[in-house]
Amino acid sequence: MDCDEITIMAFNKQINEAFKSLIKSGRPDIRDDEDKNLIPLLYVDLFENDYILDQVVDDNHVILKGRKGTGKSTIFLQAEDSLKKEKSKLPIYINLQSCYEEVRSSNDEVNKYLLYVNFFTEILQKIETKITKLFPNKEIKELFKKIKDGEYLDAGFQRSLNITSTTQFDKSLTLKAKSSGLELNSLHSNSSKTEKSYDSTEIRVFSINRILTEIKKILQKHKIKKVYLLLDDFSELTLDSQKMIIDSLIGPIITSYDDTFVIKMAAYPHRIYKGAIDSTKIIHVSLDFYDVYEKTGSNYPKVEALGIDYIKRTIQKRICVYTNNQLKLDDIFDINKIPIETYMKTLFYASSGIPRCLGYILTYCYLSSINKGKRISIQDINTSSKKYFTENQLEDFCNDVRFKHSFYDDKNTLDKVTQKKLIDELICKMKQIRRDILTAAKKGESKEIFSETLKKHKNGITNWLPTSHFYITKNTESILQTLELYFIVTKFNEGSSHTQGQKNSYFGLNYGMCLENGIDYGKPEIRRSYDYWRQDEFDFSKFIPSILGSSQVPICTTCNYKYNDSKEYEMVLKFNKCLSCGADNTENVIIKVNDFKEQLNSQNSVRKEELLSNLQIDILRLLYNNTDTSLSAFDIGYKLEKHHIIITNAMKKLIEKNYVSVEFNGKRYYKIDTFLVSELINNN
Repeated sequence: MDCDEITIMAFNKQINEAFKSLIKSGRPDIRDDEDKNLIPLLYVDLFENDYILDQVVDDNHVILKGRKGTGKSTIFLQAEDSLKKEKSKLPIYINLQSCYEEVRSSNDEVNKYLLYVNFFTEILQKIETKITKLFPNKEIKELFKKIKDGEYLDAGFQRSLNITSTTQFDKSLTLKAKSSGLELNSLHSNSSKTEKSYDSTEIRVFSINRILTEIKKILQKHKIKKVYLLLDDFSELTLDSQKMIIDSLIGPIITSYDDTFVIKMAAYPHRIYKGAIDSTKIIHVSLDFYDVYEKTGSNYPKVEALGIDYIKRTIQKRICVYTNNQLKLDDIFDINKIPIETYMKTLFYASSGIPRCLGYILTYCYLSSINKGKRISIQDINTSSKKYFTENQLEDFCNDVRFKHSFYDDKNTLDKVTQKKLIDELICKMKQIRRDILTAAKKGESKEIFSETLKKHKNGITNWLPTSHFYITKNTESILQTLELYFIVTKFNEGSSHTQGQKNSYFGLNYGMCLENGIDYGKPEIRRSYDYWRQDEFDFSKFIPSILGSSQVPICTTCNYKYNDSKEYEMVLKFNKCLSCGADNTENVIIKVNDFKEQLNSQNSVRKEELLSNLQIDILRLLYNNTDTSLSAFDIGYKLEKHHIIITNAMKKLIEKNYVSVEFNGKRYYKIDTFLVSELINNN
């Protein structure tokens, strides 16, 4: 056993712990054997000067946006640690998904409005627990007792709980909301049927401003000036639950201009309901590498370099902490023939710059190298990347039940079967491009940029010709949101298009997926490498919509059940029965072709026709926040700092589309149609 092997084996356990610490999800507090919190030692910011952390500890309302594993919860943990050092500041961490699961599992039969009460009560209890732990206080206990007794229920919400007995009951039925004091009792009868209605476009469960005012008075006695609500896992909630949180808690805090309570929320990109919140009052901070670095890097190579540096700093910090500064990167990677920079670049591609993905890949590398007394090789990373893709990322995509309940994607066109077909077709397309280029090269007919690549990177009889990236027009990139959320594709860059005034978005396929399917990944190091992905062969602007447009979905004609999973349909073919209704004969299950292309064209034309200006959106937001008052053009203009004539002209389209109504009382007064506009504001 040589010196390197002895060193690695001596720190075998510590290296394993360092890698595994990156995998932790949820509330990832990491502690040593003496129960000491290691997060302050392990935390690595996306920027050298802790810019991202500063956004979470400042006084602005913030949404942290990042895919799973980008470190949102870790940032919250580090922010808590930083804020605790200032006695006038109180951080309160709340995992919204945990609160929701807590009440949902114990109230399966309770109607959704009581579920709202229970859910919000659970959130308030988290606040109560945090405060009373720091300041045992009689006033706090009394306040939260009143909340639990239903004293602070919003009057409008309470009126909307129209539960009407339509028949007689065998016995008295009581629905009691957990810890809310809200009881709904019925009459005696033989059978029952309950009708529920909720008329408001907003879901305001409690009079939150009254509650927060009381909390503020109590905390001021303890010299607490700021309360930071760190709301995690927002995107794991259903649409109704997100709406309730926005309408009942976040919206009122932001619109009240109360500087005591500060909202910090963690969510997935494109999975955020914002309701009528003015986007200018809440800062969006992205954690995905392109969105993070594109403003600081003047070109893509600099963006990539910053992403690679983050990977390097993250691994180095973990190794240093867990080995007590005894090891460094050069000690665990085989750099005899390959420089450390190549390892970091490969890990960046393999992980898309995501800490949790990095942790999984390094943990798999550990089993094939460190655990055997060997340093990690490039082959170890490649093998681990394939394993991580097939056993984790692809499995997560195929089996994640949340996909079926996504309320953001068009379920008729972007269901799981359609998305899986798109993945398969992307792989086939990349392979075909490679074959076509190689065929042309043999005939001496390939483009110079491809010929140069093949010549420079030829290794014996093996040709290296990357076909791992593609581009699509920016205005249609939203159709890739789901595949990006599941790490099947990752956005790498934006660039100008041949069409004036239009941009292209550049995406790369998953690194492990490329290796698994024999697709060369990367960009060649040649004279014109910056032009490589701009070639027409990689323009998928028409290809992707055409694939989605030709997607076929099996549907049972008896019960209309849609088979969102190809494995389910295979069961139908095998047993000749519908899995939902049990109908015999596979002829009952037909194949329906999606009309995605037609819908996409229709949506684009509608968007062009109905697109509102920024001023019109600002007017709607202002009216939405003043639903109890009719405002004149002069009133609106004063608040938006615009001339009243400009406001009057902007109103014409809003009135025409029935978003705003007008009353005449000496002069025109405008009022919003809240039902129509709540979704309009969200979509814009």
